[in-house]
Amino acid sequence: MPGTLKIVLIIAIIIILIRFKVALSITLLGSAALLGFLFHLSLLQVGTSFVQGGLATETLLLIAALLLILFFSALMKETGNMSRAISALRKVFHDARATVAIIPAVIGLLPIVGGAMLSAPLVAEASDELKLSPERRTFLNYWFRHVWEYILPTYPGVIISATIMSVPVAQISLTNLPLSVAAIAVGIFLGFRTVQALPSLNDPLPLPQALKTLGSFIGNLSPFFFVLLLTLYFKIHLAYCLAIAALGVILFYRLPGSVVRRLGKESLSWEIVFLILGVMIFKEILETSGAMNSMAREFAQVGLPPVLLMIALPFVLGLITGYSNAVAGLSFPILFPFFQESAHPLGCLMLAFGAGFCGTLLSPMHACLVMTQEYYHADLNRIYRLLILPVSIVFFTGVGFLLIYIWVGGGG
Repeated sequence: MPGTLKIVLIIAIIIILIRFKVALSITLLGSAALLGFLFHLSLLQVGTSFVQGGLATETLLLIAALLLILFFSALMKETGNMSRAISALRKVFHDARATVAIIPAVIGLLPIVGGAMLSAPLVAEASDELKLSPERRTFLNYWFRHVWEYILPTYPGVIISATIMSVPVAQISLTNLPLSVAAIAVGIFLGFRTVQALPSLNDPLPLPQALKTLGSFIGNLSPFFFVLLLTLYFKIHLAYCLAIAALGVILFYRLPGSVVRRLGKESLSWEIVFLILGVMIFKEILETSGAMNSMAREFAQVGLPPVLLMIALPFVLGLITGYSNAVAGLSFPILFPFFQESAHPLGCLMLAFGAGFCGTLLSPMHACLVMTQEYYHADLNRIYRLLILPVSIVFFTGVGFLLIYIWVGGGG
């Protein structure tokens, strides 16, 4: 059986198991084992990959980071910082919907692993008065967390694209700008389509008071921003940054040991631990088996029309890995000759980039999606119903702009 069909079979099994509400951690671990056997790994190799993937430093640090996010958020809620910060932001924008969108979008400016989990508790606090369903909260937090990834040079996918195309990073950002604009627009119009804002009881704040209120927001969330600063500028892993910040909050507010132990116990989530293990072990099997390289070669050899190849290869890679860097790193070098042959190479790149990222947004291997879903205790099937139309609009934005480039340029 060709490698591509094996991958398609695995995707189909995952979708069916999700449909029947089998625990995602079990689904991913079982699919990882099946993937290994389909690609002729021995029982010993599969077992070794499970151990290596589960005990890898990256895996352990990611688990620690996500559990610490829960603990750190619980501390911030216990001290009242979270409530005061959200209250301040509401006074400035007078609409809880704006607050719900802004928080994950701000976190999304920084390429932090687990960023959606960092914003999830804040979104939960900000959206209380809106009475959102768990699925709607998951969608809004997840979606606005990722609206910048098409254009920001802090994300590796953008840098990889610029390197492969031998153009400035700014040119890639400008080319992909319609995708980000479309993502923001559909997030606003579809994400809040059935959400009614409560009427504001306060008049708009004068500018000096608005700035002072924003200062209160920043001050109350200063431990969060401290974590972002250490992670982005000092390149310290998120897990260590969260541990430092959590300890700082405990000491600053002199929280009793009994409170710290209670919050630690409440923050421990075994489902999150097993979900991360499932995601990371699946990725380890993908790498060990050579499944991605095999599929990429087969796609290149199958004789698909170039434009279909530019869509299908990145999309499937994004769907199976949930990792945009893998999409850019594996598919764009293969697609580069087709980009070059086109009269509009950057337009073709935008199409491929959009298709790949749409795949990652829909991927059950995308850690941000599964972690946020678990945090809000949302139904994954219902989340996908909310995701399909916005993802499709972003994808067809890429198609539409490529057609515009072709029409304006008069070429094919």
